[in-house]
Parts: sequence; C-alpha cells; structure tokens
Amino acid sequence: MMNKVTTDIIDAIKSSEHIMVCGHIRPDGDCVGAALAVRHICQKLGKTADAVCDADKPSDYAFLPEYDDFCAPRYKTYDLFIAVDCATEKRLGEYQAQLNAAKVKINIDHHHTNPLYGDINYVLPEKCSTCAILYDLFSDCGYLDSVSATMLYTGISTDTGHFMHSNTDGDVFRTASELCGYGIDVGQINHDLYCNKSFNKIKLTARVLQSIILYENGSIALMPIMLDDLNGCGCKSEDTEGLINYASSISGVKIAISMCEQPGNLYRVSFRSVDADVSIAAARFGGGGHRLAAGCIINGNRYDVMDKVLSAALSVLNK
Repeated sequence: MMNKVTTDIIDAIKSSEHIMVCGHIRPDGDCVGAALAVRHICQKLGKTADAVCDADKPSDYAFLPEYDDFCAPRYKTYDLFIAVDCATEKRLGEYQAQLNAAKVKINIDHHHTNPLYGDINYVLPEKCSTCAILYDLFSDCGYLDSVSATMLYTGISTDTGHFMHSNTDGDVFRTASELCGYGIDVGQINHDLYCNKSFNKIKLTARVLQSIILYENGSIALMPIMLDDLNGCGCKSEDTEGLINYASSISGVKIAISMCEQPGNLYRVSFRSVDADVSIAAARFGGGGHRLAAGCIINGNRYDVMDKVLSAALSVLNK
C-alpha cells in the first residue's frame, strides 16, 4: 500500500505534462542514479521527462541504462520540477531558473541541511542515499523494474562507499538485497563502477597520490589537485571523483581533504572524516553536506586555500 508522500508524488507526476528531474552540480552516483530512476518512472507513467544536471556528463556512469540523453533538456520551462539529492536550490546550478518557473516543485533528498524548498518535500537525513529513499517510495507502487533497480543500486553503492561507510546498516543491506530481486547484474555494476577506469584517470591517480601531505602527526591528509595535474593527464575535474578515498584510507588519518583547482582561482574542496563533523568545516565557506562527508568552494591561491582548509579541519578534529 502506497503511503501519502508516494501518492502525492505520483499524483503530481500524473497531472503534469513536461517534467524536469534535476540533480546537483558535480553529480555523483547517487545523484545520477536518482535522476535517471525518477525519469524512468515518469516515462512509465506516460509522461515526457528529462533528467539533467548542470555539469558535463560524468563518464563514470555511462554504463547506466538510458544514459545517452542524460543532461539534454528539451524545453525552456517545465510544469513539474523534481529535485533529487540537492541539499539546496543553489546546488541546482543553472537549472534553478526552471525550478522557480515550475508550477509544482518536488524535493527528494537525504542531506540534513536541506531547507525544504519544494511544494512537496521528502527529506530523510537518516537514509544513506537519495536512491534508498526512492526505493522505499516506489517499491510498493509497481513501477520499479530491472532498469530503475540498476540505477538505484548504483546510487546506494556509491553513497555508502560500496557498503564500507558508517552509513551502511541492516536497512541498506535489506534494500540492496531486494533490488537484486529485480534481476540486476550486481557483478557487472560493480565492475563498471570500480574496475573500469580510463588510462588517463589511472595516470591522474598516480600523480595525485604523490601530492598527498600529512599534518598533525598523520591525522589530517591533504590532497591538492591542480589544473596542471588534470591537463597533464588529459582529465577533467569530474575525473577526480573518488580520489579522496585514497587519502582517507591512510592509517591514522581522521580527516582527509581534497582541493581541486578550477579556472578563475577557485578550489573545489571535499572533506571526509572518520568521526569529526566536517560539515561544520565546510560551512565556514558556505558549503555543507553530511557529518562525515562535506564540501565547499573557496576562492584564493593554492597556499591560502591550504591554510584555510587546514584551519577548518583542525577546528573540528578533536570536538
């Protein structure tokens, strides 16, 4: 039996003509999987729907079904806007204009900082991922199939660090097990996610690993990633996804930081932690995220940004 939120969302989809499903800038697996899965469900309901993010299509997820026309909007305005995995409206990037213009706005997310900007809000910070929320929303309505299950499994796997992060619990394994019941090829998904990297990304990984600097007796690891690194390996900023995991896997490291240089003297900063609340550190610079994984954008030169992120990490390290 469908709950009220599911009914409200399905009713909104059924009563709409053109639907935009939008994830956040710099999309990860949870974002891409959620956007594609919701679009797939909209299409099963006979609706015209587009799945987008304000970003270049991330090649890491090109194996997903129905990926070819991802990030290819067909209309200037949409009567229904569904935001997935977007902690704030700002994270929609250029598509915030479509959110504002839509007649109905739905906000589905798992970030505790979400300000509930939709007409219909379904935000569950206790969930490991937005894809896990979507599974619970739609598992009883008969619209899930092997295609959408592949998308949702991908999001759950990536946002739990392939079931290694602290947000992995019995509920996560239950959901993953039930998704397997839809006939997904788990082995192939895992291969495509974790064992199918371009040679250029492998070169970038090798180059970046040499740049890691340890501070505070090895409790903080900082990974600078410069434009020269990206250009020298034929990579884009999107290719740095997941590299911070190497820094956080170093024995004794409690906080890992990656700072990826962007054009215009900007740095995209990611924090990862074992137990410190790095969302507080990211909030210093207008960012946010989860307690153990957060991010922000900082303007400045390399060494000023290094000083700033180290200071922010130190401020939460022993709290």
